[in-house]
Amino acid sequence: MGRRMQPIRDLEEILRASEQLRQMDSPQGRRMYLLWVVGINLGMRISDLVDLKVGDLRDKNSYTYLPHKQEHKRGAQSITIPIPTEVKKAVREKCAGMPDEAWLFPSARTTPVRKRKAPEQKSVKTRERPVNVGAISRQTALRDLKRIQRECGIREDIGCHTMRKTFGYHYFRNGGSLQLLQQWFYHETPATTLVYIGIQFDDFQKMVGRNPFAGMAG
Repeated sequence: MGRRMQPIRDLEEILRASEQLRQMDSPQGRRMYLLWVVGINLGMRISDLVDLKVGDLRDKNSYTYLPHKQEHKRGAQSITIPIPTEVKKAVREKCAGMPDEAWLFPSARTTPVRKRKAPEQKSVKTRERPVNVGAISRQTALRDLKRIQRECGIREDIGCHTMRKTFGYHYFRNGGSLQLLQQWFYHETPATTLVYIGIQFDDFQKMVGRNPFAGMAG
């Protein structure tokens, strides 16, 4: 089993990457900057982020959505999350002149991409979420994140859950409610949330560092 993906704990590294991305003038640079700022500040799943349109966040105080992971579950409820000032500023700056119905993370593709099944899998029924025409897919978002890691020299390995975990880690470390974070993430228990955002890993590291048996080997 591989190492569990960790949040980015160094706040200076996060801010430095944000400023570097903000200076990129290309369409992909603009997209990566918004993905970084919006993803870390809202703590949404990648699959929900790529559904965002400009009008969902621009000059809004909150955003309500039903997470894709919950959309087929009985009793699933929508989540309303506040939109921080940093997100409003980034969207206002980078989406100036764009209509509200435009995708926040646009793709160069104009036609949907259908995933092909291997011949032996034709009889297997799978439920796949369709990719929005004109918006990036989850896989493209991951490629953007990997490029952010390379371009900005981020030491922590980045995956699809990194921004979400980073949001949760710093929210909790700043005194945020664990119960609210658990609801935000749709987790079964608070313990699951602590593991997910890397807090229990930190506590374990501290425990080992304060070894009560120091000195027993001479």
